[in-house]
Amino acid sequence: MGSIIYDHLNNSLLLDASLIASQFQGVAESELRQALQQYRNFCISHFDQLLEEVSPETGKLRLYIGDFADQRLLKQGAFYLDTVIMSDPLFKLTEPQHKITSVWSEAMGVPHPHELNRVEVTQAARILHSYRSLVASGYVRFFPTSLENEAPTELPFYAPSDGFENILPPHLLALYKDSANVKSVVSTPKGLLIQRHLEIGRRIHVDFDGKDSGLTFGYDLIQQETVALDRESGVVKMRMHMPTTLPTKEFFDAWVSQSINSSARQHFERLHADIRWSAKFGAQYLTRSQFAASVLDYTDSALPSSIQSSTSSGWLNLDLTIFNDVSMERLLAARADEEAFRRFRLQLEKHFREIRFEADPEKRRQKTENAMHELVDIQLNEVDSAIQRLRRKGVLSGVGVLVSLAAATATSGASLIATMCATYAGYKTFEEYRISAKESPSFFLWRTLGRKRT
Repeated sequence: MGSIIYDHLNNSLLLDASLIASQFQGVAESELRQALQQYRNFCISHFDQLLEEVSPETGKLRLYIGDFADQRLLKQGAFYLDTVIMSDPLFKLTEPQHKITSVWSEAMGVPHPHELNRVEVTQAARILHSYRSLVASGYVRFFPTSLENEAPTELPFYAPSDGFENILPPHLLALYKDSANVKSVVSTPKGLLIQRHLEIGRRIHVDFDGKDSGLTFGYDLIQQETVALDRESGVVKMRMHMPTTLPTKEFFDAWVSQSINSSARQHFERLHADIRWSAKFGAQYLTRSQFAASVLDYTDSALPSSIQSSTSSGWLNLDLTIFNDVSMERLLAARADEEAFRRFRLQLEKHFREIRFEADPEKRRQKTENAMHELVDIQLNEVDSAIQRLRRKGVLSGVGVLVSLAAATATSGASLIATMCATYAGYKTFEEYRISAKESPSFFLWRTLGRKRT
């Protein structure tokens, strides 16, 4: 099956195994940059073909997992997922230099965001090289989704009079505020260091579930003054510097509050982008972040207590056996040989689709019970039997542990994920989208439980 990106990379130094092993030592920076630019040009010029590679497939359980994929998750899903679509890690490193961010980085004494980082290039190239067999089997697909997140030529300048207090619906912003973890940041000879606490200063770090999502946000409280303002052209020239004096507590607290709100906006916009890509790929969205799942579970107009289905006790909550210590090659071979895994994926997608098509709450409940009965009592029993056969054959070894696959769908009104999909599809309201698509959007929450399978 493969992918056309390898048609290009097979003739590129970026996929040379010996160069990857040496972190491209001996390769001139100009040559490495040229290779990245050529890869960027190839992906952009073949964008429609790459989109065709990730087009929906009937009867296949397809999930989009964005930027935060790793081989551990892919190994865990090998038996239970048909296709995993992820953002191309190499394409993300081809973003052109941006004048504003260049000047800002130099002024603030932080690493230039567009300096060629051979370690990052090596890591991305190693992923594409090592996942070649996963792409060939159709289990993994890469797509340059980061193209949408690249900085525009002209960056917007925000000057909110309300401190971004109206940036999101009140109940949703409250969720972000309650979950915000803010810490001080100090400058050291080795770079910026995140402290374990928050105190008055001019650098802070904000995250909501940094460990799970990898999304964190940093802010500098700088001093700025307007040098020139041309109202006709809309061009403003400003002078900025980092004072050595501390701000007042009142000013600091207001800045921290605005920074939390700004971080909430950025986090939500990234989540929104992931949902749009999922809709475009005809895939479900998978997250390992309990916080992200909580955000998606909120409705636009109702309080979370009114939602009948949540990620913690959603309609589907299956404990699946995974083997972290078994090679990816063995898992893929076992996946191909054992029909039980294919039947499980087929039935999971079938039941999931039927429940999402059902608008009547009572019928949905009955279908949910039937689905859980078949999946747990029949399909998972077959899967367990297949695992035992593979153990006896010596294909699988070690201790199997559990992961929890929880699926949530909109069951009361227009959920955020539903409204996102409706907006992406060009509908004015979720109701128009529902009538047309006859389907409730959904997402998965993937959690490693760490319990041994008995």
